[in-house]
Amino acid sequence: MIKDLMLALTGTDADDNALDNALAMADYAQAHLTVVGTVRLLVPAVGDWGVAPDASSMQLIHAEIRAMAEAQATRLRERLARESVPSEVRMVETMSYDPQRECALHARYTDLVMMTADGGGRGESASVNAFFSSILLESGRPVIVVPPSHRMRVPPRHVVVAWRPTREASRALHEAMPFLRAADSVDVLEIESGPDERSDDGPQPGADIATHLARHGLKVRVVVRQRRDEAVSTALLDHCEQSGAQLLVAGGYGHSRLREWMIGGTTRELLQFARLPVLFSH
Repeated sequence: MIKDLMLALTGTDADDNALDNALAMADYAQAHLTVVGTVRLLVPAVGDWGVAPDASSMQLIHAEIRAMAEAQATRLRERLARESVPSEVRMVETMSYDPQRECALHARYTDLVMMTADGGGRGESASVNAFFSSILLESGRPVIVVPPSHRMRVPPRHVVVAWRPTREASRALHEAMPFLRAADSVDVLEIESGPDERSDDGPQPGADIATHLARHGLKVRVVVRQRRDEAVSTALLDHCEQSGAQLLVAGGYGHSRLREWMIGGTTRELLQFARLPVLFSH
């Protein structure tokens, strides 16, 4: 049950679309919406001549940053005041070089976090990736990322669950239970391991999870997709497109965070290329 919903602002143009989707979700779930933005106050740095800015100069800079943040908060509050959803706006100040960690802290007090997916620009991608990674890995809460300009169907009528018997996938599936129960159809999708990959998933992982879900009153379709010469993310997204899915559920960062970030990884590829909302959990 979703009663506390948080929208994490990434500082990109796609935040407005993410807000529209978060309002639709909050309205459907009758949940409280908290919009969290971060305000990074600059730390005095020594210049080329070994001279740091004086205190009065830094106060002026901080005052300007705070004024811009307050103007943004005012616009958001005016937007939210026109809705029937109970809501609040928090602009969190920090001097950290990782302001997204403040969002992760606030996310721990919510049921679900929503945010925009990769905006496509180099600067936007870096910002979105940083917020997504911190919130997913440090908050303990599920995150729905919504592609820019996409309007999410709430509740989604057809859901695809990317399944492997891993801790991350199991947690994602159970975090998604409110959406699975509300859906008209659910596909549990297995991507077979490649010929050179070792799998310890057992003989029938899809059938086992389908049995578990049946005990919760859910009837699902198990789909086993042979993996050709393609990435796992491509196979997942192809099935979502072919089946008309409106939400993909996936475990996030199955390997170490560093390894996923360096080589790309399924999580990062879904964040970048998915054309439908994805619910991640770690």
